[in-house]
Amino acid sequence: MEVLVHLVFTVFKTAVLASVYAALLLQVAKFVRPLAPTSPFAQASTRPKRFWWRYGFLISVGLFLYSLTYWGNHGLGDYARIPLGHGEAMEESNGTMAYFEPVRAIDQSEVVAYQLADDVLCAQADDNLFYTYDLGSNLRQTFPDSMAYNAYATGHHLPLSRQLQPFAAHYAQYWGGWRFWLLA
Repeated sequence: MEVLVHLVFTVFKTAVLASVYAALLLQVAKFVRPLAPTSPFAQASTRPKRFWWRYGFLISVGLFLYSLTYWGNHGLGDYARIPLGHGEAMEESNGTMAYFEPVRAIDQSEVVAYQLADDVLCAQADDNLFYTYDLGSNLRQTFPDSMAYNAYATGHHLPLSRQLQPFAAHYAQYWGGWRFWLLA
């Protein structure tokens, strides 16, 4: 049910954003019309209602399709995700359990906190185990405690254990701001 409500909200938000973008595009077309009256864009703006509907529909389809891509998918319902790069993503289900799929497949651990630095995922698992995962080479290294991890992190210019943040903080930072207001 949560997925359906979130999907309806996404479609509604896409429609509102597309309407605003189409109205702004219409204003740009009206501005361009005297400067280049023979351009197809300027000629299309002579019928403002048709222009607004046509471009509003195209923009809404584009925004919705973007929301289905790797970089635009933030999850639906109680599922959330943040793209990390190299086709990988940090995911969370039920608003409580964050996980990183390549590592989860090996040891079923939950991610308590993490940080990304130079394509290296530095994470703390729920059993106070720390690990690094190189997104480019898919190499994982585990550490039994924070002292061993911090020693490794210091030598490799990675964030220390106290600099790791929970999924909610990363989600608000990544999907907040301009992405929240300008994308579906």
